Amino acid sequence: MADIYPTEYRIDVELPVTDDFIVGAVNSTVGMGVRTVHTITRGVRVAKFTGQLSRAITQHTLQLTPDTHLHDPHFVGLLTHSCAPNCVLDMQQLEIVSLADIAAGELLTIDYAVTEDVLHRQFACGCGASHCRRWITGRREAPSAAGQLFLQTLADQRVQPMASAGMRR
Repeated sequence: MADIYPTEYRIDVELPVTDDFIVGAVNSTVGMGVRTVHTITRGVRVAKFTGQLSRAITQHTLQLTPDTHLHDPHFVGLLTHSCAPNCVLDMQQLEIVSLADIAAGELLTIDYAVTEDVLHRQFACGCGASHCRRWITGRREAPSAAGQLFLQTLADQRVQPMASAGMRR
């Protein structure tokens, strides 16, 4: 059993360890992620988490209050996004809770817009959920210019096949 967090973060014996989670590369698009080693049932605490307090919004911070963020580049800051997540963060208790049954080896996912007013960086989503938003923003921000262009391009691509199909008749 090895610690996921560095020694200076080990303030709680209930923080995650490598016997329970694998932190590693997912792919070149997603980057790093966290996989569970064991099956997790819906509605349970998956893990506790910790980090350093910060006023800055960075890639691996999570919003505690509008002006305070928790920087965790070791575990919870590496959870991947999904528009149909299998986990949610309890930012008061600093815990991850399962929203669904999670199979061993599956990535832990959260919806970034649930905890973040503004993201460090908006991005195109490829989560594959039936209700995927396609462009991910914080809950209090509109899509950036790049996001608007991306969404418009998707909308144009969806209209194009219908129009060309109609001309063939």
